[in-house]
Parts: sequence; C-alpha cells; structure tokens
Amino acid sequence: MRILWVKVGGLWPPDTGGRLRSLHLVSELSRRHHVSLATTHAPGEDPGPLLAHLPRCEVVSVPYALPKRGSAGFALALARSWLTTQPVDLLKSVVPGLREEVRRRLEGGAVDLCVADFLVGTANIVLPGPVPTLFFAHNVEHLIWRRLARVETSPWRRPLLEVEWRKLRAAEARACSRATLTVAVSEEDAALLAARAPAARVRAIPTGVDLSYFAPGTSREDDTSLVFMGSMDWLPNEDAVLHFLEAILPRVRGEVRNVSFTVVGRNPGPRLRAAAARDGIALTGRVEDIRPHVLRAAVFVVPLRVGGGTRLKIFEALAMGKAVVSTTVGAEGLPLVPGLHFVRADDPDEFAQAVVSLLRDPGLRRSLGLQGRRLVEERYGWPRVAEEFEKRCEEAVTLGRRHTACRPSPAARAGARIAGWLPEGIKRHARPLRSLQARHGLIDWKLRFRRALPTRREARTGDAGPIRSILYVCRGNIIRSPMAASLMRRCLADLGRNGVVVSSAGLYAGRGLPADPRARAVARSFGFSLDDHRARRLTAGMVGQADLIVALDSLIEAELRGRHPRAGRKITRLLTQPGDRPARPIDIPDPYDGEEDDIRRCFELLRASVRRQSSGLFARETAPEEVEAYHAS
Repeated sequence: MRILWVKVGGLWPPDTGGRLRSLHLVSELSRRHHVSLATTHAPGEDPGPLLAHLPRCEVVSVPYALPKRGSAGFALALARSWLTTQPVDLLKSVVPGLREEVRRRLEGGAVDLCVADFLVGTANIVLPGPVPTLFFAHNVEHLIWRRLARVETSPWRRPLLEVEWRKLRAAEARACSRATLTVAVSEEDAALLAARAPAARVRAIPTGVDLSYFAPGTSREDDTSLVFMGSMDWLPNEDAVLHFLEAILPRVRGEVRNVSFTVVGRNPGPRLRAAAARDGIALTGRVEDIRPHVLRAAVFVVPLRVGGGTRLKIFEALAMGKAVVSTTVGAEGLPLVPGLHFVRADDPDEFAQAVVSLLRDPGLRRSLGLQGRRLVEERYGWPRVAEEFEKRCEEAVTLGRRHTACRPSPAARAGARIAGWLPEGIKRHARPLRSLQARHGLIDWKLRFRRALPTRREARTGDAGPIRSILYVCRGNIIRSPMAASLMRRCLADLGRNGVVVSSAGLYAGRGLPADPRARAVARSFGFSLDDHRARRLTAGMVGQADLIVALDSLIEAELRGRHPRAGRKITRLLTQPGDRPARPIDIPDPYDGEEDDIRRCFELLRASVRRQSSGLFARETAPEEVEAYHAS
C-alpha cells in the first residue's frame, strides 16, 4: 500500500504517548509498505533525527508552532470558534502548508490510503476525500475536555470548557462518519465513538510497548520513592499531579517518613512549579531517558482524574516490572486486572493507603511487577500491535474501493453546507434521526402518526401473551436499560414474581463495558447496584428469546421494528400515567451527555414508569398451563 500519514505536532522527540504509538506504527508499517509522513515541527527544530529514525519513510515536515494560550494565533482561533461550530482545538491546528501538501498528494493519485493521526489531523484533510481515509483516534477527545470541565473550579473557565467539549463531540462524530474507517485504541473508546456516530465503521486495536527498551532493571529501588511520568504541558497530567500533591501525598507522608516524589515530563507549568517548591518534590522537565527515574522508584503512581484513550505510561511501567497504583480513569481501556497487574484506587484515602501498603511490602511490589511484565510480553509488543493496525488499513482500502461509486453528489455536499448553518437546536433534535436507515425512519413517522390519532388507543403491554422474560433496550446499555432492568427486578420481587427473567441490551453497545460511573452512583443512592453489569449488544437470539421487548425511546422502537419485523407484537414502550386521556408511549431521554443530575432525573422517570408497567403486566396471575400453551404455539 501507498500510505500518506498526516500528523500535526510532529513525532519527534517521542516524549508523549501519542507520538510513541504513531512512531512505532509508522516504523513497522514502512517495513512492508510505502509510507509518506506529512507532519510539522516547531520553527528552529531540526527534523533530522526523525528522518534518521524512519529511514524507510518519505518525511515532509512543515515548520509550524501550535498557538499557545495568550498568543495572537490562539486568540484568532478562539474568535473564529465563537463565530462557528468548530472547536478551538481544531481551528488552531489548521496548518496551511501541511494542508496544501496533503491536498497535492491526494489529488496526484499516488496514494492508496490517508491516515489522519488524532482528531486535529482531520482539520488538514478534506473528508470524504479522493482516497480512503483512516481516522486514528488515540483518544475520545470530547471526553477529556468534558472531564476537565467537571474538575475546573474557575467560574469563568468552566463555561468555556463546557462549550468546547460539546463542539469537540460534534467534530468527532463528523470525523468518524466521514472517514472510511475509524480506529480507536480500546474497545471502550470504540464503543463511545460508535455511539455518537452509529453509521461509522469503528474498530479497535490494542496499545503496545517496546519490550526491549522498557525492561526490568538490576539496580536496587528506593523503598520510599514514588514517580509519575507524563508530559506536563498536557492538562490532564498537570491536574493529576496537583491533585496528588494536595489530596494524596500528605496522607502518604503521614504514614511513611521521608517519602520522595519525582515528576518526569516536559514543560511543567507555573502552578506545578510553585506546588513542587512548596511540597518538596522533584520536577525533571524533559529528560533523554526516563528509565532510570522509573526504575529507581518503588511505586509508579497514576492519579489521573481526567483522560481518554489508553495510558502508554502504565504499559511502560509494567514492562519495567514496576508496581502501579492507578485510578480507574488512569487505567481506562487497558486489559488489566485490579489486584493482579496493578492496584486500583479512586478515593484519595484509598489511593494513599494503597501506596503505603506497597511501600511497606516489597514482596507485593515484586509480585505485581512480575505479573505486569508477563502480560505485556505475551500480547503487547509493537510488532504484534502493528499487524492489527495493518489489517485495519487494508480493510479501509477495501471499503474505499467498494464505495468509490457512492461518493456524495454536488447536491448532497451543498445540502451538508446548508445544514452547517442551521440553528443548533434544530440540529440537536434532528441528529438522532440520522442514525436510522430510511426504512426505519419511515417506521418512526408511521408510529408517530398513528399514535397522534385521537381514536388510537395503545395496546396493553401484555398483549403479546404470558410473560416470563423481559428485555429492555437502549443505545449503549450502560445507563437507561440496565437501570430499567434493575427497577423491574425489584418490582417483580415485591410482587412475588421471581420466575420472570429480566435483562437489558443496547443497539450499539460495546460488549463488556461496565455501567456508566454516574449511573452506578445514582443507582447506589437509590439502593440499587449496577456494579456487576456488563453491556451487551442486541442480537437476533436475544430478540427471539424475549417475550416482551421494551424500547426506551421512539427511535429505538423504530429501529427494533425495522431490524426485527417478525417480533413486532413483542415490542413495546413504557407508558404515561392513564387518566382522562389514554396512556401514551413515553420517551426516556438519553442522559449520557448530561450531568449526574440528569441521570438522577432519568432514574426517577424510569422508576415511576417501570412501576406502572409491572402493575399492568402482572395485574392478574397467569395459569401455568396458559404459559405453556402460549410458548408451544
């Protein structure tokens, strides 16, 4: 294949997780394919070391300095963002020289596949373009900014972050929808991206590590030394270290005397330098080799509260045989087992206690380190990861050839431009309809029209026959449907109907994902537990086995009826409270993009609706012979 790889921000030096991942993949791909790298470097930087590291690649590097906060370039990007729907992060990453180089090469006909590295890479590519495009999503960017907004304490910065993450979410959905194929770095990220762009093709590859470079050391570690590693000009890393200094390190030092903490990473900011001076910790800045700092430490800490993608730093620490303590966010997307490969702790007290326990127990540190090294040795070397990525590249090329004749017409492109100027409120209500195929959309409007008729009375929930299994269906199976299923189980227990099986699934669920953390917290506050829930994607087998299938909004119902027309009599919705007017189907709004309060309101609406449903379903006892006769038929 002839691959054009587009990367804003350069690949050298390899001092960030994204640079490391891309550099290794480009290097491995260039062994079997012709790879051209179109990238940028800061003015005054020498691209020579990058060329030397990639001798089999053609490298074109354009000088460009990404605008920093406070600069004229950043102010211009911010002003443009306020006047458009584009996020600041993309607008400041448009590089005219790079964009022109990419356009010239793509139109020249000598490229089989274009790889847009990170979301900012798509800002320099026209999508869809003349060749298949693979969008390489190292992170779910809007999730990072959304989490930043949650932990932001400044009353004027938080609203700006709230606006930015919503714009990034829309930009990510557009990029996924317009790219031939999207590749994420974990199944969790792939599911999140697919949920926002249901028509997109999203795949996942594992992350990797250089096993020969990151290897266990022979020197003795310092029993009172902690280390954190990461680029300190990345806001989630800075937030993590400041949080550790304020909430965790004092607790650790209260238990173990003379504990030292070293932060290894480039460009620490003024806030962090001031905190380091106050608390007596070491900031290394950029270093040529991180390994001595990591090998010297007894415990590797990852106190991230904000993030996305997967943390290469954890794999590198495991490859060096280090004991790791991480938050759930820090280890997100990695195939690690808490207690076997690392220690997971989210509460500051729990995190501090985990660190103290490891400092006092060299045997436990050694056990965790051995298990972590074994895991990455068996499955996560870069050559193996590159093979997976290569398969995705080949898939994108095949898809591109298959759909060459299906490119948008000039009229369609004009329509898309017009849609870009519609008010956001109209687009927000219309956007879910885009996930429906035309046939499903017609079903949705047909159902709306029939139910709007004044003489129309909704069928009774139990009209499909005797019920011994109920299936609740939403989109991702991480908030609404698991909450509904838990509520129905409680109602059935109260009614003494313990023989009914209640389950849930999602039309676009990422298999095996846990329930949303906010949904788990809300459920606990009402006396329920979603901790053991794992998402399931709806299958024909589930539809066939269920006696009653409850769609949680009108679009899900339309898609269910379109996908499974023979199951139509089993598909229903939750209903409003009957009164002077007949009961009507009720939509349970998807609270995924909201806050915890929105999920709480969703739970309360579900609680009332499911109670009504359980009362309607089991108002009378069904004789056992009636149940058997129904299922035999």
